[in-house]
Amino acid sequence: MRPKNKRAMELSINFIVMLVMGMAVFAGGLTFASKFFMHAEKVKGSLDSQTERQIEKLLDSGSPVVIPISQKDIKRNKFDTFGIGVLAQFNGEYIMTVQPNGAFRRDKTSITINTADWLSIPLTKLELEKNEKGKYLVGVTVPKATERGTYMFKVVVAYRDPDDASNNLAEYDNPIQFFVTIP
Repeated sequence: MRPKNKRAMELSINFIVMLVMGMAVFAGGLTFASKFFMHAEKVKGSLDSQTERQIEKLLDSGSPVVIPISQKDIKRNKFDTFGIGVLAQFNGEYIMTVQPNGAFRRDKTSITINTADWLSIPLTKLELEKNEKGKYLVGVTVPKATERGTYMFKVVVAYRDPDDASNNLAEYDNPIQFFVTIP
């Protein structure tokens, strides 16, 4: 049996094909957009202008190592950054390390921590001239299964004199800390 109106049949098939293609393009666009924004949030690898100004201001006061914002609330499965500034008092290499320094719950009981996969530090060494200002960026990604509480991190900046043949590191300034609170 032949359909009476061949054009109507072609129109409905064309409509279904176009509908399926439109849905596929829409789904692809949503996938691309979500991946783009997730990646942009993770890679947010530069200091915002307000943090830059705060670091500059603190370094202008003569402090050798500064952190303008030392406490942040970061939700599970989210990313944020801490900016750290160094004012070089000598020519040489300045090396930054960040280590976990304890954690506790709201009731002040301690939390066993494993923060090895929390930190992303794109740059740990800076070659600076005397009176030059250097900036480090520390990215923190809080894993989804992290227990609520406050997590402390110790930042140590060491100095290596290029004229010292022993190639030893000397602690440049007193260690500073930053805190991540998981609400």
